[in-house]
Amino acid sequence: MTSKSTKIIKVDAQNPDNGKIKQVAEIVRSGGLVAFPTETVYGLAAITTDPIALEKLRYIKQRQEEKKFSLCVHSVEQVEGLIENISPFVYKLIKEFWPGPLTLVLKSAQGEMIGFRMPNHPVAQMFLKEVNAAVFAPSANFAGDPPANTVEQVIEYFEGKIDAVIDAGPTEQGRASTVLKIDDTGYEILRPGAITEQMIDQIYKRINILFVCTGNSCRSAMAEGLMKHMVKGIDRFDISSAGVAAFGGMPASHDAIAVMRKYGVDITGHRARRLDNQMVKTADYILVMENVHRDFMFDRYWRAKKRIFFLKEFSKDKTGKLAIIDPIGRNLNFYQEVAEIIKKSIEGLVDKLQ
Repeated sequence: MTSKSTKIIKVDAQNPDNGKIKQVAEIVRSGGLVAFPTETVYGLAAITTDPIALEKLRYIKQRQEEKKFSLCVHSVEQVEGLIENISPFVYKLIKEFWPGPLTLVLKSAQGEMIGFRMPNHPVAQMFLKEVNAAVFAPSANFAGDPPANTVEQVIEYFEGKIDAVIDAGPTEQGRASTVLKIDDTGYEILRPGAITEQMIDQIYKRINILFVCTGNSCRSAMAEGLMKHMVKGIDRFDISSAGVAAFGGMPASHDAIAVMRKYGVDITGHRARRLDNQMVKTADYILVMENVHRDFMFDRYWRAKKRIFFLKEFSKDKTGKLAIIDPIGRNLNFYQEVAEIIKKSIEGLVDKLQ
């Protein structure tokens, strides 16, 4: 590579100048290399769509081809564009720790392991949005050397080898991100960092249960209330409900409230929610009441197909059909019958999950 002076572009860390960030983003889009700050250390950016930029990055990082670079992204959609089946565990980690110092190493549809990171730094976020593409982004240092926490350290390592560096002052944490590999067998911490194993394990052990019916005013509302009552004191379940055609904010039906009182369950505070993509992504078990709900889920959320079950599949009583009929408009005795079917089904589910 021909040596040239590296531009230092100074910006305010909390209120970066958009014009300057656009200037640096254009360098990257044109195949250049740029150092930028994250909340942990400075990183080196090369756009993923330019093979020459990747080769330049490998050259200055002295990185062998078999050792892959992680990607920095500004949105979850960028990850979803490369990884076909993202597990609820991954979505829960994203919800809890992104943007932040966690690199997730995930398997692509082609079987390749790819690392993803979403930095929690105003400059990094603005810069990545302006590039508007995923970038390769290893730390700005050489293997075995301390990571760069200041522009001075970046220049010491890479003066004349990169096109520019965004100077937003010293990074806050000064410690590289935790690198976490996730596959079908579980997870493995490849590099310890700011996110600890205890923090990760707490999320890994939690089970997210989502009950789904039509209006989220009777069946799924009763199911949510009953299960919360059954597992009270067991801190590993996140339990919620939603409706495929719910009017958000509506209370549970009067008869559902009345029947639940007989079980010692208070659902007067329940408010209906319409099912959305985020609920589905983070649910380990999606429990539907009848065929129309399963068909809706299979059509809209086909990637979650393996996590969608009829609630009654788990019932200790194996007689009758799997559908749990909607009691809306029926009498109180019918509500009671439906509640009992739901209760037996949840008892079987809890036994399975314990």
